[in-house]
Amino acid sequence: MFNLFLAVSPEIFLINATLILLIHGVVFSTSKKDDYPPLVSNVGWLGLLSVARLGWQLV
Repeated sequence: MFNLFLAVSPEIFLINATLILLIHGVVFSTSKKDDYPPLVSNVGWLGLLSVARLGWQLV
């Protein structure tokens, strides 16, 4: 059972990371309070962190 969890956990992480980035992008880019900021640097850093997290998870 534990081996099954280890096999499925990277896919679960990628799905969660994708959804979090998407939700962050939609909410933050339509924020009138923040004057509709560009998301290139914010989502870029979040994407880099999610890839780094995946790398640490696979080690």
